[in-house]
Amino acid sequence: MNQSWQEKIYLEVAKRSNVIIPYFKYIYFLILIVSLGLGTYFELSGGPHFQFFYDLGRHFGQAALVLLGTVVMPGILGRFGIEIKITRLITVFRRQLGILVFILAFSHYHLVRGVPRLIGLFPLFPPYQLFEYFGTISLFLLFFMFLTSNNFSVKKLGKWWKRLQRIVYVILWLLVLHTTLWRISVWSIFIFFFATLEILSWIYYFLYRSGDTVNDVGKYNE
Repeated sequence: MNQSWQEKIYLEVAKRSNVIIPYFKYIYFLILIVSLGLGTYFELSGGPHFQFFYDLGRHFGQAALVLLGTVVMPGILGRFGIEIKITRLITVFRRQLGILVFILAFSHYHLVRGVPRLIGLFPLFPPYQLFEYFGTISLFLLFFMFLTSNNFSVKKLGKWWKRLQRIVYVILWLLVLHTTLWRISVWSIFIFFFATLEILSWIYYFLYRSGDTVNDVGKYNE
């Protein structure tokens, strides 16, 4: 049987996953060095590079939104019964992408609110603006998902591991509130789109596909 170009790409990348996955660690460290190291130094110094790192922090947050939408896409498509083989690549690296989402989100907070609070640009103690609370709660929940993104947690938590990972559905709507209350933009619309698709896909699954024994719901959330 002739393989499609999507299948060929998937098989080639999947075969090399053990080689590719370690490179994610370099990406993690690079982002943390830039945000925690260079970003902290230049923002605390209040020099001409402050605005650059502040804007970089906003871009980190935007990248986190894009990656989060990417990570949940295979599950959404699966529940709708839509097969796009190339998206299977996301599931191969889903855990690593999930860790990257947290690191980007943490770097976003650190550069946009963490360090600026230390130098007095924003209040150090509550009350904060409402959108900040939703962003902080979503980062807190992402942290727990980050802590359990390893084989040890999968083994120890068992069926509770998948249930914990479903916190992402709550995180999506928290981010809708976070981005919308800050200001309505392409990013608030973007994350609202994926949060809505999550709900619609589950409704569709339970109404029309809950008896499907081949594409079971567990598969969509691995």
